[in-house]
Amino acid sequence: MEKQIADRVKTGASKAGIILRMIVLALNLLALAGGIAYAIYPAPYLFWNLFGLVILLALLGGIASAGFGGTRRYLDYCYLLLITVSMLLIPIMITLASSDVQNKASQNIFVVILYNAIFLFGAVSVYLQIKDDLNDRIPGSERKIQAQSGRFRIVKRLIAVILLCPYLLFGFYLSYFLLGRSTGNMIEVFISEYAVFWGLLFFSVSILIIRLRWKNRGCVLNKIVLAFGIAVCAICMVPLASVPSMIRNAGAAFREAFGETINEQNGFMRSPFSLQNYFFGTRTFDYTVRENVLFYEGSTGADTGIRLHFDAYMPVDGGNPQSRNPVLIRIHGGAWVLGDKGFSNYSETNKHFVNLGYVVFDIQYGLNDRNTSYMTSASSRAPASVKGNFDIDDMVRHIGIFTMYLAEHAGEYGADLNSVFISGASAGGQLAVASALGISGGKYTDILDSRLRVRGLIPFYPANSLSPNLGIGGTPDLVDPVALVGEDSPPCLIYHGTHDGIVDPKYASILQKAYKDRSGAPCALLWMNFAGHGSDFYTPGYYNQVFMYYMERFMYRYR
Repeated sequence: MEKQIADRVKTGASKAGIILRMIVLALNLLALAGGIAYAIYPAPYLFWNLFGLVILLALLGGIASAGFGGTRRYLDYCYLLLITVSMLLIPIMITLASSDVQNKASQNIFVVILYNAIFLFGAVSVYLQIKDDLNDRIPGSERKIQAQSGRFRIVKRLIAVILLCPYLLFGFYLSYFLLGRSTGNMIEVFISEYAVFWGLLFFSVSILIIRLRWKNRGCVLNKIVLAFGIAVCAICMVPLASVPSMIRNAGAAFREAFGETINEQNGFMRSPFSLQNYFFGTRTFDYTVRENVLFYEGSTGADTGIRLHFDAYMPVDGGNPQSRNPVLIRIHGGAWVLGDKGFSNYSETNKHFVNLGYVVFDIQYGLNDRNTSYMTSASSRAPASVKGNFDIDDMVRHIGIFTMYLAEHAGEYGADLNSVFISGASAGGQLAVASALGISGGKYTDILDSRLRVRGLIPFYPANSLSPNLGIGGTPDLVDPVALVGEDSPPCLIYHGTHDGIVDPKYASILQKAYKDRSGAPCALLWMNFAGHGSDFYTPGYYNQVFMYYMERFMYRYR
């Protein structure tokens, strides 16, 4: 074999190129073996992060190998198209599965099938390239390729140009966001936590454009496309590369506020981040869920006609009067005008904590019915039954109605009213802060049930004091609930992204400082590097994985 490789150097197949392809072949075979093993037994930590690293290297290596050129160009085209389409479909399928209330595994088997198809295709393609190189078939094949019709070459170049324009524009936008600052557009929700997929997609499209223009492979445009694709791919890997630093900083912040982390509890994440779970999705387990339970139907004043519901997630052995499980109340975001429980509230978080023995309540509250044309994504829309001319006071009052319902019906759900945690994101984070501090401080117990003992507050990028910017008012210390921080405030764990352009990171710092200055309870702020607004949307992403690791330990410590 060594002599064959050496002989091929004289005939055009470089020794280094063949060796690299052999490495890529080995990586694809390893990834395929791991993918088959995962399909049979989807362990949450299959070979720890080594399997995830093999997946990443196999994908990068397969794309690079397709760019070297070879005798079977149509295999290269098909492989690059498969990678490109897959890097769009896989994160979508994982996101849909994780947010589906009834998908108790939070995974999609077609994701595993698609990855294994990529690894198998990549292994076969690279093997045939190596075989052709060693058999010295390159010269004849190149002559055959050069004999292609002029019409086919024109079609290929047209496809390359069609791909090139949106590719360049979106690549510049991704790079600007990840290395600069957000412009405040809601598209940032889909950038940083999906960045690894975007990087692989851009690298693949770069090689595909160059291969379609192969006759002019030495031209300046192809060199620019290649350099740009590699640069965007590298930039998209920056958030992933920053994960070790993010974990160290989060661990230090957690220990400073709450002491050493707890590691030995059943069901806890064994590591703050699994690259394997990033690619395949985080697996959850069986639970009981009651959806769309009505807890309030308005009949007077501004509440006339509204109907508010909640979903209750209960452990499979819970939900009976003999059970007493700690409670997590989750409040969705959406700028006080949009959003809903369930899919819109990233329901995999509910599944994660019900698997740890909590009863999780995902609740609705009345939303302001002003024009929301600037935020019309399907995942953010709200049912008409929760819309009205509501301000922050009304929304907190609606949450209070739920707390009263919970106090009266705790036995039906196996809920322990002495161990309650309240969490929310963005607008829901602001309402979570107002509700938790309103109960613990005793100022708003006329609308929030004091029978609930709030043990912890977990706001994600809380939009404190920002509702007036949208014309939504309310009592000052409910609009900006930082004013409610006091000696009786519960411990607090805050999530915020460094690149959040919707809710400035300074508001999280203000809340943490208020705790430090006025409360006897500890408060930790965990920063997510390069993360934009809603960066926990991809729940198997590095940001959400890291935060869930510390959130479950925070809640266990204080429950």
